[in-house]
Amino acid sequence: MKRLATTLGALCLAAAPLALLGGGGAAGAAGVVSRYQVETLTITATLHAYVTTNHTYTVTLNPCTDTFTGTGSVEVGTSWLPIESITGTYDGTTLSFYASYPTPTPNVAYGINDVAVVDGAFSGTGFRDYFPGTEPWPVTGTVAVTATTDYANHGAFVSSDPGADAAHSCVGMPITH
Repeated sequence: MKRLATTLGALCLAAAPLALLGGGGAAGAAGVVSRYQVETLTITATLHAYVTTNHTYTVTLNPCTDTFTGTGSVEVGTSWLPIESITGTYDGTTLSFYASYPTPTPNVAYGINDVAVVDGAFSGTGFRDYFPGTEPWPVTGTVAVTATTDYANHGAFVSSDPGADAAHSCVGMPITH
């Protein structure tokens, strides 16, 4: 009985390195693990209201929360005025945002909620806050995503930006959704 246990133990130890290299080793060698990275979104939007307005934004997406903030410009005549601020969410398939600008008229804002983004384009009923009321208007546009980092792992990200915020971030971690 003792010999059988010793033989089985030896076989298990001999097989352990093969098991470690088998599934996990082959998968690691065959492909790269997708990881959360900091991304820049370029959003263009056209608000089709009584006056059609074009807008463009460059924002930084937080991959951990799918939220973004940034600034943008509105086309007025033949000029682009860099006066807008924007906040929102983008999860790769659904976009929501709220954009506002203080001039030329105070209290001007517009947005869209939970519109599908298909092949980088969106179209839906948005809203415009203008003076005291809110009105529904069509909004169309595009979303382009550019990865701005390429961290091999979470440790590399934390090393580049030491501190509690980096340590609690998902950047560099394997993608789970």
